[in-house]
Amino acid sequence: MNLDIYKKQLIQLASRLNGSYFDSREESIIFKNNIENFLDENFEIYINATTEERNEIRQIIKDYDRSEKDVFEGGPPAPFRYALNFYGIRAIKQLEETGNVVWLWRGLVAISMLDGIHYRPDDEEHLARLYVAAEEKGINPKPIYQQIAKISNNKPTKQGQVSTSNLIDSIPSIAHKFVDEFRKMFIVDKDNE
Repeated sequence: MNLDIYKKQLIQLASRLNGSYFDSREESIIFKNNIENFLDENFEIYINATTEERNEIRQIIKDYDRSEKDVFEGGPPAPFRYALNFYGIRAIKQLEETGNVVWLWRGLVAISMLDGIHYRPDDEEHLARLYVAAEEKGINPKPIYQQIAKISNNKPTKQGQVSTSNLIDSIPSIAHKFVDEFRKMFIVDKDNE
């Protein structure tokens, strides 16, 4: 797939999520699978794009975003940033299950594409969990993080926020501490059930 077709398909997917609700749960699941397939099959387009082209891809996601107040039950589906966020979670789970490094790349690309427009603590959590999962599967994630940090936006998306590039680059030094605390929270939560 070339970049122009990629951008057109990204616009189609993102704009559909700004439309009306899906007619059925089955239609919603099919669409979610289409998004996942699109991201699975085309993550290297983002990696191999020029800086300007990656900026255009990130801008498409921003252009089709909506305010949190517009995300409500009975309204249109959640915007594409939610799909990217859930895709990041999927990448973590797939990396933990398979140990295939492709899931590290895919998860990092999703966060780079999000570029801080979703809930930033989610980005930090996903980055830390991806890093630790990769190490637990015998993968050295640090050079991959450095490569994705290098191609990510180096300017903050929101005032007072660290850039996506700096966030990705900082994760190797905090990943284990972050994940240890995350795991402790879940142990506490399970004990309280």
